[in-house]
Amino acid sequence: MKKYLFIALTIMVLGLIFLITTTNKNPLHIYLLPENFVGEVEVTFDQLDYPPLTKERNTFIYHIPKSGKLKTSNTMESGPVEVYYVDNQGQRKKVSHEHFSGVSSHGGGEDNQTVATFFIGTKE
Repeated sequence: MKKYLFIALTIMVLGLIFLITTTNKNPLHIYLLPENFVGEVEVTFDQLDYPPLTKERNTFIYHIPKSGKLKTSNTMESGPVEVYYVDNQGQRKKVSHEHFSGVSSHGGGEDNQTVATFFIGTKE
């Protein structure tokens, strides 16, 4: 009986270790847009004269201005993306994936910067 208990406990511990080591460690990226924003969002990374993004635990917060253009000193990191409209009271409304598209990034060059862009709106 003790042998089976030891084997079961060992399997559970190994399973837990496997789960912890394979969990997605990439940060979540939350883009906060002005209410009813439509157009291209452009984030330029590696800009030393600009402030870093706000980070809450394992989440980066992007406060996108009305122009749609944001510059940050952060380096671009991969991870899941969520996009929200923010009203005047600070309330967030999630933008469905159907309303943002064309997510792309390019980088390198002489200035060693990376730019990420995507479009908010409908196909119409």
